[in-house]
Amino acid sequence: MNPHRDIGLDRLDGFEVGRDPRSMSSNELEQLGHARMSPLRALRLKCLDCCNSSAQDVRLWTALDCPNWSFRMGKNPWAAPVSGARREQGRRLGMKRVAERSGPFADNIQIEASAFDGGRVPNDTGVNFSPIEMGVAEGGLA
Repeated sequence: MNPHRDIGLDRLDGFEVGRDPRSMSSNELEQLGHARMSPLRALRLKCLDCCNSSAQDVRLWTALDCPNWSFRMGKNPWAAPVSGARREQGRRLGMKRVAERSGPFADNIQIEASAFDGGRVPNDTGVNFSPIEMGVAEGGLA
């Protein structure tokens, strides 16, 4: 269990809820064990997790109704092919960003929360079941 687990939690109506990561510093996210990665990389890792770390099983996966299915190989099938010039421009921009983050305040980079929630847990989440309604008690599943 992560010794810094409490960093990622808030209380809502007496229950533990996850904090909005957009309102957390990169240092807090790293203390929770999260590393910087692209959303596509995160999807790929989740697919590998779902398939017991078998890249072959991810490749052969037949759950076509999974929302991650088309992204399971770590590529966006909807994106247009990237030209060589655009790839070089992105590489240079990435190097510039790394240089900017290496300053004295690099540990205090803040991930912006949207104006929508201002860092709070939204009250209108669309489907908002309480843990009691979901059959979850304080100690785990009921």
